[in-house]
Amino acid sequence: MSVRGRLAALAPRSYRGRIALAIIATLLLAVVGTQIALQLFVERRVQEEVVRNLEQQATEVAVVAHRDGADGVAAAARFLPGTHIVVRQSGVVIYWSDPVAVLDASASARRGDIEVTLERAADVGVLGEWSIPLIIGVLIIAIGAAVWWISAGVARRLRREATALAAQAEHVASGDLDARVEVADGELGRVATALNAMTERLADADARQRTFLADVAHELRTPVTAIDGFASALADGTARSPEDRQEAAQVIRSESTRLTALVSDLQVLTLLDLGAEPVREHVDAVGMGRDVVARLHGAAAERGVLLRGPAPEQAGVDVVTDQAHVATILANLLTNALRATPAGGTVRVSVAREGEDVSLAVSDPGVGIAPEHLPHIFDRMYRADPARDRESGGTGLGLAIVRRLTEVLGGRIDVWSTLGEGSRFTLYLPAPAPSPDAAGHPVRGATSSGST
Repeated sequence: MSVRGRLAALAPRSYRGRIALAIIATLLLAVVGTQIALQLFVERRVQEEVVRNLEQQATEVAVVAHRDGADGVAAAARFLPGTHIVVRQSGVVIYWSDPVAVLDASASARRGDIEVTLERAADVGVLGEWSIPLIIGVLIIAIGAAVWWISAGVARRLRREATALAAQAEHVASGDLDARVEVADGELGRVATALNAMTERLADADARQRTFLADVAHELRTPVTAIDGFASALADGTARSPEDRQEAAQVIRSESTRLTALVSDLQVLTLLDLGAEPVREHVDAVGMGRDVVARLHGAAAERGVLLRGPAPEQAGVDVVTDQAHVATILANLLTNALRATPAGGTVRVSVAREGEDVSLAVSDPGVGIAPEHLPHIFDRMYRADPARDRESGGTGLGLAIVRRLTEVLGGRIDVWSTLGEGSRFTLYLPAPAPSPDAAGHPVRGATSSGST
């Protein structure tokens, strides 16, 4: 195990211990630093004081040596314990005392031809050596006790808030999406807010999922009931006439088609929810618009609706995207437009380069969408006019697939609609960067759109 791993293993596991350890370590560093600074300051002051005393004493010894000679110095030395004395007369040593300790303070004085040098240890004494460390030790113990007491309160609060967060997480994990935790001030307040927001989103998603499943069950029940009833009529002989049998067969075929469409749309949404990656390639958006219009030309003719795509003279518009996904989006939008457009109307598809985007728009002169329905038209199984949609064979999933595919492609879709005037759905996809021409100038795709 590395040194870092060993230190991590020794770290306290509780919030209280960690807080106390961090504060005590910080204060210990501060106290030790202060102690060192004080110690150096005290020692310097003591040495300055010793030097001043030595200077005064050296002057007095010089007077004694000048007056009484070496004998006078010897007598005076008895009053200077722990002091190293050197007396010179005309440069010749006339008195010398052996040093008794490490001497780090000295002073000299002269009187005539007499020079006296005194040396002494700048000792702060036993009280000076132990007083500061003792005071600092007591201070550390007092601070540690205070920190431990304060950290106990902080730890209790953290433990209480963490316990509440854990309890809510357990409730959510067990399926209780109504659980909420009280949001308090402090660091864990953001966690509580985020957890409550997540729980609300889960609750909303669960409610939408339940509604979606109920709607799917309802959508399946209607065609299944019709198929079962007419199949029973064929089996038990209730439908005896050729006309009755023909009607039963037509209903069974029609409801089977609805079931197939619903299952197909559900399969597409499931695959999209599983996160299938799109296949991105350079494609011509104008060409895609023309292809989808060509495929739905027959359906439009059956309804007596004129379907128009980009003009033949329009230049291609390059886009990097998943061609199959874009085709599905346009097909769903066109199918809805054809259902909403009365006979004799014209549905148009236009393509254009708009700044950093490529737009593909589907517009119709149909019944339009009421403002209160616009925020919900991309929800699964939502119908602005349920009766009309069921009669026309819609599954209620087309626009949900459109929105999900748009998200997968990294685009966006805008809707304009007015009751009685029609609707326009515009898909925006990121356009590739323009490629430079031979002269180095950027060349963009065509920015105009038209119809035939």
